[in-house]
Amino acid sequence: MVLLSLPGIRVLIALQPEPKPMGPEMEHKSDIRFAIDTGGTFTDIVVFDERAGTFSMDKVLTTPHNTLEGVLEAIKKAEIDLREVRRFFVHGSTTALNALLERKGVRTAYLSTKGFRDVPEIMRFNRPEMYNPKYHKPPQIVPRHLRFEVTERVNARGEVLVPLDESELRGVARTLRKENIAALAICFLHSFKNPAHERRAREIILEECPELSIAISSLVAAEHREFERGMTTILNAYLAPVVERWIGDLQRELKTRAFAGEIVLTKSDGGGLTADSAKSSAINMLLSGPAGGVIGGAYMAKLLGQPNLITMDVGGTSFDIALIKNGEAAVQRETKVSGYPILISNLDIRTIGAGGGSLARIDRAGALQVGPQSAGAVPGPMCYGRGGAQPTVTDALLVNGLMDPSNFLGGTISLDLDAAVQGIAEQIARPLGLDLHRASSGILRIVMSNMAEAIKDIAAESGDDPRDFAMLCFGGGGPLFGPYLMDELSLPAAVVPLLPAAFSAWGMLMIDLRHDVAQTIAQPLSRVTLTDLERQFVTLESQGKGLLRREGVPEERWQLVRTADMRYLGQEHSVSVPMPAPVTSLTMTSLFEAFESVYESVYGYRLGTPADLVTLRVKSVGKIPAPALRPIASGSGDPARALLGVRLVHDFLEVEPQEFRVFDRSRLLAADRVDGPALIVEPTTTTVVRRHHMCTVDRVGSLLVTRR
Repeated sequence: MVLLSLPGIRVLIALQPEPKPMGPEMEHKSDIRFAIDTGGTFTDIVVFDERAGTFSMDKVLTTPHNTLEGVLEAIKKAEIDLREVRRFFVHGSTTALNALLERKGVRTAYLSTKGFRDVPEIMRFNRPEMYNPKYHKPPQIVPRHLRFEVTERVNARGEVLVPLDESELRGVARTLRKENIAALAICFLHSFKNPAHERRAREIILEECPELSIAISSLVAAEHREFERGMTTILNAYLAPVVERWIGDLQRELKTRAFAGEIVLTKSDGGGLTADSAKSSAINMLLSGPAGGVIGGAYMAKLLGQPNLITMDVGGTSFDIALIKNGEAAVQRETKVSGYPILISNLDIRTIGAGGGSLARIDRAGALQVGPQSAGAVPGPMCYGRGGAQPTVTDALLVNGLMDPSNFLGGTISLDLDAAVQGIAEQIARPLGLDLHRASSGILRIVMSNMAEAIKDIAAESGDDPRDFAMLCFGGGGPLFGPYLMDELSLPAAVVPLLPAAFSAWGMLMIDLRHDVAQTIAQPLSRVTLTDLERQFVTLESQGKGLLRREGVPEERWQLVRTADMRYLGQEHSVSVPMPAPVTSLTMTSLFEAFESVYESVYGYRLGTPADLVTLRVKSVGKIPAPALRPIASGSGDPARALLGVRLVHDFLEVEPQEFRVFDRSRLLAADRVDGPALIVEPTTTTVVRRHHMCTVDRVGSLLVTRR
């Protein structure tokens, strides 16, 4: 069964079919792994004890001025004896993203082939926001006076046309010293075909400036398109010292506490990197924060037998969504952050400013607006009593009775209902001429509508119908809004997993180490041979194996996945086509047929014209055994044992208040059914079962909300 019985807000989930009581023999944590997810408002920790077969979780407030403080406080609150940890500590860090958004990277210079130093500023001549007359290009990370060039030239076939001028390069190095440069990005033309000049340039500059942090494009993003490759390299250089310093601080703090395990950091693509590898690959950590929830979503898709899921994470600051299709999370080959194009593999996660801390206000036109601004962890919503001066989504949930002011976070924080009522009454209800609950319901309707539009957008872009997907609801607000979104979008079900408020941290425990290597070919399919493709794939696999070997992954846990980016001749964008090993098992006809099949699945048609082979890729995965959820005890279907009482609730999509029965989730057993209207409460969140809904408990304790 599921136990919720530890001090503070700690939640313990026992995974054996027949749970055993906590006793002295189970208190020794010899084989534990834990994960920490730093969010905008809360820092979550989930601990898995392999010997006892249990998960436990805790929450602490995030410390925005130094997120490391929140991480250490979470470890302390979870009462982990780091001296006895022999497994993994997995962390999803926002350090790189925050440094970019706040422009807190280091002083960076850029070195290019002579004549091409202005490519990062010229960018491309397309207009990303066609109908926005106020659009401006993003500010330059490297100003023009810190962009240098050197005589050298390699052609598109990798042949050296002009040798590297080493004396000229040493002159650039002397200038870098005078300018007090902390990091340098090097991007030469066609270095993805022949990296010799970039590597030699790095050697020479390190001879002159040994303390300099240097990123070369042939290692950061060995792909075509000079602007995108150059910007990715610049951002890696700009962020690497910040990330390296943060990881170093984390390692030192854990070392002083005698931590004997391994630190693994989540990557933007949902894989993991050991701490030492992450120091030199800062760009791959840029979007690591929300990845845990999607990793966990892919695991749950298989467990639930629901291959198509929409993952929704409603936190204190943001609403993050992703699509799981056929049991796999969608991965993009490039993305944009703050207007900068970045050539990294990343999970296709969309984020809007819609969370528990989203601020409600009346705009200049007299209309009610909610978000994207947030109260964050400091000062937080008005009901926190920590100086918040504007009403938030959390305040509205409290006023409508969807939250219990005396049992927030398991009773560790007492919410001030009077402050929430006063804020909404004075700042929203009175100016709009509404009564209190219509005003608070309006706040919740608007934020739910914003969430629904975001889901429609991501589904439309991928050509999917949301009605073909169930919704996995997590984060502190996911179980509150998920059932409403299920109705709004006509979804078949809303699923609330175990530990929903810390599900992103839980998902990180399912992570595998991962490295991606690529080689751009950019040739018509008619000009390549299967033998040559096999040779190049073997070379890429050798690189991937070397990276896994460096991480210390046993060979029996290696997994290598081949793909090729292909497109029709003359097109710009490509599709990813799975490739077998060996490629020589195909024919050129079957290779072209595989491409057209993938193209048709994405765009709905085939052109039948010749194809280009653009880039070969190998995904190198080091499998880490994932903890398994085991069946919980079964019940009779009657949830009476879990009934706590009745609460008056204002359903924000209906006018009249209703009496909702309140159930304790920790007392529900497999096969129990709760008919709405009802609230299923746990220390860190509440699942809403509307009057026309029912909720059943599955064999591992997940809640499945459907329409009756």
